[in-house]
Amino acid sequence: PKSRSMRDNPNPEVSAEELQFAGDNFARISGDAVNLAETQLFAWDATEKSATTEMHPQANPSQVELLKKKFQNKSAEIQIQKKRKVLDKYGGQEYLDG
Repeated sequence: PKSRSMRDNPNPEVSAEELQFAGDNFARISGDAVNLAETQLFAWDATEKSATTEMHPQANPSQVELLKKKFQNKSAEIQIQKKRKVLDKYGGQEYLDG
């Protein structure tokens, strides 16, 4: 490993607009890196829960992204249905519109 890595911001007193280098951690939490990490976690979880198929985001990224989007859409639909059932059973829609 590097003995003098620059993970943290070396000049925290300088404003963000004037910085030339914000540290290596800045690149780790920006751009597409977060989405890539979420996709990798989704693939691991899906492979762990499903004994029949193995998903590999580097070998077949289109398949993993498609399955991730389907899963997110279905999850959102289920949450909406749960909310609708609770509101139909107990009421209270007028308090949510605030």
